[in-house]
Amino acid sequence: MDRGKLCIFILSQEKDQSILMNPPNQTNIYLERINLVLNHIRQNLTDELTVDVLAEVACFSPFHFHRLFRALTGETLNQCIVRLRLERAIALLKGSPQLSINDAAFAVGFNSASNFSRTFKKRYGVAARQWNRRDSLKELKDRKDGQVLEGLTYYTVDRLSEYENEGEFEVSIRELPQQRLAYIRVYDSYTPTHVLTAYDQLLEWYRQRGDPLTATLYGMSQDDPGITPLKLCRYDIGLTVPPTWKLGDAVSEMIIPTCQFATIHCVGDIYKVDQAWQYLYRYWLPRSRFQPENLPAMEIYHRQPMEIGWEQYDLDCAIPIVSL
Repeated sequence: MDRGKLCIFILSQEKDQSILMNPPNQTNIYLERINLVLNHIRQNLTDELTVDVLAEVACFSPFHFHRLFRALTGETLNQCIVRLRLERAIALLKGSPQLSINDAAFAVGFNSASNFSRTFKKRYGVAARQWNRRDSLKELKDRKDGQVLEGLTYYTVDRLSEYENEGEFEVSIRELPQQRLAYIRVYDSYTPTHVLTAYDQLLEWYRQRGDPLTATLYGMSQDDPGITPLKLCRYDIGLTVPPTWKLGDAVSEMIIPTCQFATIHCVGDIYKVDQAWQYLYRYWLPRSRFQPENLPAMEIYHRQPMEIGWEQYDLDCAIPIVSL
């Protein structure tokens, strides 16, 4: 399930002691710098991501950067780079069944297919070539069974195909123009209240400048909770802002580039939205002529929680895509 705000439906997890897991406030300069590094890694997976390069991105001394990164994120720099490369490769392979493992490995920055295969098997406990992409999440060793409350069903491909026959979900392809967001990044986003607190903080910031109901709310999962340990899952929640606004320290700026999206307009409870996400990722995308772009999946709200609460949703489930 690709939704950070599902924290209100997720079982409580043990709290990590690092700053990023429980950030005291959004103005912490260390948070801002580590966010820049994480964004840089994700956007440049095929580059040589050395300590010196990333320390320069963070404006930290290379001598101290690696220790700071681990203290703030809960994983070493190399562990983070490898994990993000693997997760991007998995997204490509799930979304494009015809894509070869070799091509996926090189597309995310592995220097050889054999290195990718060894790393994949070590992390997930199954060889990449033996992994069944149709039912992938059940086979991956890192899948966190029991972390999601009962009722959020993992649907079979046959059941998802019935949704197509029944016309349950209509997928639209549309282009979204560039968007400028003021956002707050939530760490350990499956811990109850973290996303809700960030949303309230974002609204408070926006009300000092205008009416938040005139803006569009975006929610973006930076990680796949079926693969990434929950305490490392990040979720960005943001509102569109005019180009002339100065954002200050309370929020960060994000530019979503002009991009093509596959979307499902979903109105209903959390279970309905979860069905839509599974249909998009696990059934529609592998059968389409597209693959996922290297951008986070997005929830684009037609009506905000401040209007209808958190029990019902009126939003677009949107996957950024590019042609195969």
